[in-house]
Amino acid sequence: LVYVVWHKHTDLRLHDHEPLFRAHLQRPRLPVVHFHVFDTCWFGRTRIGGFPKTGALRSAFWIECVEDLRSSLQARGQDLFVRFGCSAADALQELAAEVDIARAFTYSEVCSEELEQEARFEQMLANVTLGKAELVKCWGYTLHHREDLEASRDPPSNWMKPHLSFGAFKQRVANLRVRPVAYEWRGGGGPEPNKGGADGSVPLSAPPQPSSAGAWWGRVPTVEDLGFSADEAEEARGAADDPRALFRWRGGESKALARLEEFIWGQRGLKQYVGTTDWNAAGKCTAPRNQTSKLSPYLAFGCLSPRLLYWEAVRFEKEDRSKGARGLINSLLWRDFYRFIVHYEWGIRMFHLYGPTSCGSVPWGHKEPTKWCCKHYNNMFGGSDPRLWTWGYDRERLRRWTEGATGYPFVDAAMLELRHTGYMHHLNRETVGWFFLRDLQLDWRLAAEWFESRLVDYDCVLNWGNWVYFILAQLPAREDDRPGGGPRYTLPRFSPFLMTTQVILWGREHDPSAGYTKRWLPQLRGLPPHLAREPWRLSAAPPALVLRFLGSRDGGGGGGGCGGAGSEAWACSVCTLLNAPGRRRCEACRTLAPQSPADGDGTCAVADRDRLALDASLLLGVYSQPPVVPPPPGAEDEDTRDFAGLCAECCEQGEGWASEAGIFFCEACWNLWSAPAADAEEAGRLAGPSMARRAPEVAQDAALGWSLVPELALPAAVARGIEDIVGLPEARAFAPKHAAQSPKQRGVRWAVRGGGRGPLEDEAMGA
Repeated sequence: LVYVVWHKHTDLRLHDHEPLFRAHLQRPRLPVVHFHVFDTCWFGRTRIGGFPKTGALRSAFWIECVEDLRSSLQARGQDLFVRFGCSAADALQELAAEVDIARAFTYSEVCSEELEQEARFEQMLANVTLGKAELVKCWGYTLHHREDLEASRDPPSNWMKPHLSFGAFKQRVANLRVRPVAYEWRGGGGPEPNKGGADGSVPLSAPPQPSSAGAWWGRVPTVEDLGFSADEAEEARGAADDPRALFRWRGGESKALARLEEFIWGQRGLKQYVGTTDWNAAGKCTAPRNQTSKLSPYLAFGCLSPRLLYWEAVRFEKEDRSKGARGLINSLLWRDFYRFIVHYEWGIRMFHLYGPTSCGSVPWGHKEPTKWCCKHYNNMFGGSDPRLWTWGYDRERLRRWTEGATGYPFVDAAMLELRHTGYMHHLNRETVGWFFLRDLQLDWRLAAEWFESRLVDYDCVLNWGNWVYFILAQLPAREDDRPGGGPRYTLPRFSPFLMTTQVILWGREHDPSAGYTKRWLPQLRGLPPHLAREPWRLSAAPPALVLRFLGSRDGGGGGGGCGGAGSEAWACSVCTLLNAPGRRRCEACRTLAPQSPADGDGTCAVADRDRLALDASLLLGVYSQPPVVPPPPGAEDEDTRDFAGLCAECCEQGEGWASEAGIFFCEACWNLWSAPAADAEEAGRLAGPSMARRAPEVAQDAALGWSLVPELALPAAVARGIEDIVGLPEARAFAPKHAAQSPKQRGVRWAVRGGGRGPLEDEAMGA
């Protein structure tokens, strides 16, 4: 007989893992099989868009997480049973052919496909054991425990509604405790969360001993084994090393704990942290690295316990009070909000076209809106009813959005970042989402499925929850002017022009230097920030100026402009000062630069003349054409102001560019001012904002990361014999009810009910 711990792809860790500890503390003591399957249900196609459910980038990260989990188990004398190319139920049947299963342990699920997979596994478990074994499901993934909510004075049945807001949810759970790490198997008592147990951690039970050990445990697949081509696999493996990527994610529990220690204690990142949903902080796209924790992929794959993260943030706040600690906890509460509301209210309605808060998403609901239904769309965010919206399935528009070719650089840069790195800032996710619904007017589930396929930090409740809560509930609306309408009711508002103003306004606010945009769209690097974000304004510029400027920047021909010294340094005929290439006047005496013979007629040099012959469309690509949706009107009068004027540097009238502050420079002077960052730093004259670059990766110490985990929350190596563990009080916490126990021991429960704090919480909170 053996116990089975079913590690899903959302709990790939050892620390603070309740199913794992329940299996290894279960009486009678039996061998334990740690079980993981790359289930084929996650490598099919999405239902509407037909995208791969799990893309190559997330598959590569998933593989790294499993390899790390196996290494951690093997270091403790255990191993991981791995299968791919089959379902979890089929892999369980294969396992049952070799060993008899007494009981299986896993975390419970809330989303429909996960519940279906769980039901198939449970049915197979009943089949292979003739109904003798049960699947023990534990609640996890959240800060607050479901049993604590249900046992409180105000249980969720009193207030959990489909249209519950996040703010109302926070008020309801504000007085509920967050259980310390490893609380369930401490029996309601123990040391302070961050100091570990005085009597050590729980030893792992030994694994079974199959006849062919190596082949029986199975191997971890490669990306190619999961159905991807060699090119896709190579691209996925190299994504973390992309110099444009914001962070180098490596999968696994050891990497997650090392990143946690580095962020909170090594870099003291909570001093800078502003969170993903704090809109008061500007410049998010080019913000410092520690404005977000970069822990979301580890939380999504369960490599990091959210409770451990919470208690580390609390401990940091005690030592060094900062707004960042509360911001991080607020981000974790969003995870609680979505998981609980999906569990209690939304269910499968979260995947309906009309969303979980519309009565049109239930079989008996109104398919046509009536006066008194779904009014919460107006109450929460003022959005119009989705049943009145236009939902299209234009494949060409979908292609341009997924490939980052909409003509709006702020949208395209975000989509390219997602395609190449599997990550996108929350602010960008909202921006591209609103653009997808409001302007492209396509079925929002296509976009949600694309995110599911590409995001490395994909989490079902977070991804789909954000789409229905933030995006679907904010459709453009106007006041209902029908009889009986009024300001309380709204109708959809349509426009032939761009309706998602965040595409432009948030681009200006959060990417003021256009560094983020230019990082992903190198064809726009030669443009001033406002033109890089809004390249359709170039239609009012002289074509020769655009070609000349982009050609010189692209070809690296220095800052040489027309009528100047070109790409070579020149000596002033008056003061003999050697001036930098591209300067039209001497830096010392302001004497005009001599003209080359080829420039006598006022034209550029021969080499530059060849540049002028290039078609603008070859340089700008998709940005030489109008965007997929026309930009908002009213900016035409501003377009002409940017391309001619009196240069603030050389005081000459001519063609050039205006800076973000409205200061005009001629072409030659602008070239000097906006030189590439590397050249400017070498010359020592960087005067404008440079393209944001990723901070160098800091070496992460895995040992320091593991040291954050309390001893009782991390299993120890396999014990030599049963006599090594029978005396552990933790082992008796999960003992059967008929086991011989003292009255005091019988009062110890692994699941603590009630809304009040126990002695352990008081100690943990410093009471």
